[in-house]
Amino acid sequence: MPDGVLGLGSYAATMGLAAMGGADRATTRPWLPLLLAAKVAADTAVAGKLTLDQWTKHRAFCFWCLLASAATFATVPLVIPEARAALRQLAKA
Repeated sequence: MPDGVLGLGSYAATMGLAAMGGADRATTRPWLPLLLAAKVAADTAVAGKLTLDQWTKHRAFCFWCLLASAATFATVPLVIPEARAALRQLAKA
């Protein structure tokens, strides 16, 4: 199976998690932002490993792979504030 198809599926799952729950989901459904943060953390770890593998195994970088990795890394600061708010909400309970 081409890895592009798997990547699209992964990004679709991330988009689904990001779209679920509404604006106040950190207080009403705190598990959603935490699940999104876990998904983004896993995606970032995989993107980092694959980027490192490009250089160590192939001694070359793929433009499209680097673009996908950059997009993945860019999601990290976007999910942190909501995940923190969800953790605070769970700590109250």
